[in-house]
Amino acid sequence: MDEEEISGEELSALVARFEQNCLVDSFDYYSADHLSDLIEHYIEKPNYKTALRVAQLAIEQHPYDASFFSKKAYIYTLTNKPSDALNIIDVALDLEPGNSDFLSQKASILELLDRPMEALELFDQALENGADEQECLLLKMFVYFNMGNHALAINMIEQIFSKPVEDDRLILECQFCLQLMDVHEEGIRIFKAYLDEDPYHEVVWLAIARLYMVSGFHDLAVEALDFALAIDDEFSEAYFDKGQCLFDQGKFEEAVKVYQEYINIEGADAFVNCNLGDCYMALNQLAMSRTYYKQALKIEPKFAHAWYGLGQILVRQENYEEAYVLLKKAAKLLPDDEQIIIEYVSTMIELAKFEEAANLLEDRIEKQNSNEWAYLMLASIYHATGLTSLALEVLIDGVKKIETPANLFYKLAAYYFLTDFYEEGIDALTEALLLSPADYERLFVDAPHLKNNKHILDIIELYKNED
Repeated sequence: MDEEEISGEELSALVARFEQNCLVDSFDYYSADHLSDLIEHYIEKPNYKTALRVAQLAIEQHPYDASFFSKKAYIYTLTNKPSDALNIIDVALDLEPGNSDFLSQKASILELLDRPMEALELFDQALENGADEQECLLLKMFVYFNMGNHALAINMIEQIFSKPVEDDRLILECQFCLQLMDVHEEGIRIFKAYLDEDPYHEVVWLAIARLYMVSGFHDLAVEALDFALAIDDEFSEAYFDKGQCLFDQGKFEEAVKVYQEYINIEGADAFVNCNLGDCYMALNQLAMSRTYYKQALKIEPKFAHAWYGLGQILVRQENYEEAYVLLKKAAKLLPDDEQIIIEYVSTMIELAKFEEAANLLEDRIEKQNSNEWAYLMLASIYHATGLTSLALEVLIDGVKKIETPANLFYKLAAYYFLTDFYEEGIDALTEALLLSPADYERLFVDAPHLKNNKHILDIIELYKNED
């Protein structure tokens, strides 16, 4: 018999009862259904420590209900304890050896433990025991993707789409995996082949549109989204993506109209308000832009991109002091967002907070040494404050760490020339020209006097002609 869904009032009473038990460390007897409700409540909260406590209580009160061992294993995976999860799911399988859900769960745990071949074998066992075929194929797809075997990952997707796909989540997860593998054309081919049999599947059109978007084909993406909306004129995700696509094309007024259609269906949320703020900023309607960013923050006070948007407005108005405060908040909320950090550091430089900016960039480089812009900005700060020798050290370090460091070599060459290290400057310029001769004018950004240096111009011309 299926468990009846608990009402909000009943759940509140159940939670209050359980938490009162926790205070006195003495627990009533709970039905299996009520314990399941409590576990789900604390997972969603999320409060994994309490969810784990409920799961343990459930095991003690219902020791032969294998589902509670499965739930406890799931909580362990959520808290990054896959070894503990493996031990617990084995107990569930001892109780129900042929349970396809538990076999799939164990396979997923083995993948987390970097045991992919064992995981694949268990997924096949789950299939033999009646697991959903398309779900297992999806899970195997991610195993192959994580192994770096893109051909077999694509093969799993092709098998999924060889039959009707009822679960929209499978479609979008396949699209996301294809996007991660950077095989957009292959994905579009698979989805279009599926549409030959089921042309009115709006989610497949959405998946195609997303692959077109990441490939830079915005016109084709809009066309695909229009097909999706012709099938379902209340398909909110298609409106949202179309708004983003139109924004990327610079069609800001059209994007506003499309986002309003999304709001008519779903209501306003932090994301769409922030996107509307971006549209109005692009239209230079700063008062409207500010209004939407503030509305986003009313819904979600920790929405970093809204704080960033408000900071950008103040930067445009050259109100750097207030912009600094808001951008600092955005950077604290999203410390790994490149766009936010660059704007934040640029604002520090405007306020002559050179030491603070340098410290932030040094920390960034130490934690993540693949950001070319961080090396460039740090070197510029050191040079601007008279510490050109330190700027040279930063750039020399950067060209060793960045995969294609043409921009770093151009700046390094400029600083060498500015400090009369002529031979070193020629060497750095040569490296830059070998990597990217078309960007030679970057040299003159930092060393404009070299525009009249015949020897330098001859070297540039030589590499430009070779290119």
